[in-house]
Amino acid sequence: MVNVQSEFLTFHDKIKLSEENQELRNKRDILLNKLRKNISDKAASFTTFNQGSYAMGTGIKPDDGDFDIDVGLKFDIDHDDYSDPVQVKQWVKDALDGHTKSVKIRRSCVTVTYQKDKEPIYHVDFAVYAANNADKQMYIAKGKEYSTEEYRIWQLSDPQELLNYLNSLYDDSDDRAQFRRVVRYMKKWKNQHFITSGNNAPTGIALTALACSYFTPYYSKDFLTNKKAYDDFKALKRLVNNIQNAFNLTWDSDDGCFYRTITQSLPVQPGNNLFEKMSNKQMNNFYNQISAMYSKLTEAEGKSKKSEVCQLMIDIFGEAFPAAVDRSYVGTSESA
Repeated sequence: MVNVQSEFLTFHDKIKLSEENQELRNKRDILLNKLRKNISDKAASFTTFNQGSYAMGTGIKPDDGDFDIDVGLKFDIDHDDYSDPVQVKQWVKDALDGHTKSVKIRRSCVTVTYQKDKEPIYHVDFAVYAANNADKQMYIAKGKEYSTEEYRIWQLSDPQELLNYLNSLYDDSDDRAQFRRVVRYMKKWKNQHFITSGNNAPTGIALTALACSYFTPYYSKDFLTNKKAYDDFKALKRLVNNIQNAFNLTWDSDDGCFYRTITQSLPVQPGNNLFEKMSNKQMNNFYNQISAMYSKLTEAEGKSKKSEVCQLMIDIFGEAFPAAVDRSYVGTSESA
């Protein structure tokens, strides 16, 4: 197979959401300043940290143009003192209300949405945590403004521990860089081949956790110089094959048939199954899509022209992947 590493790196540069995206940082900082200024005197003190794909370095540019950044708010409270976690989220909403036309308490965060021509262009998600607990753990506030009591809960969660976990996976920073590139490729593939509403598609964190379990760096090494030459195509293909093999046959008594299903735990607390919200049928569709991707990657290995390989990658990832034109040497001094 022809080498397409340069095309993969070009593709990666097109889709990645830079950790230094200045406009997102500006929106975050403006909101944090307003939160500190306007939050109720009855609210506890808090500290902040970045979380999510932005902080982990696995974010991609959204196809719909709605960029987002996740911010954690660690309140100096014990969750046992606040039976209703939505009360704590309300401190945040009240302080930010009116900054834009849309400030909403969602199940896992408070979301501030910026719009242009009535279409969302940015949103900042504030996740609210109780950080001073007797058991030394962190808890995230779950529940919407009008949720019933059973859906208003404090849940064990430590996103900073997840970031530490990811950073500890590989000693070599270049290995970690390939890991993050391949996670971004998987996210872009997901956006191309799934309806993302509801639970139809695997979440970004589920794909990241699968990579934590099944990814290994792929490179050749010059033993004279000790320099690594990375091959993202082969690393991706191996990951996709490993994910495909992680599915199991499960009997669905309601539908009266077998489905391919998968489980993947979050590698840090609370260690929940990241596919628990997907139905057996939805997981089976995930299996079919991952199998189709693997077939395309296998087909690409058999091609001798870069243009043919790149076209198959376009089928997988969309038009962001660069096309290639094969060079012709006929009639030139290079033809010999």
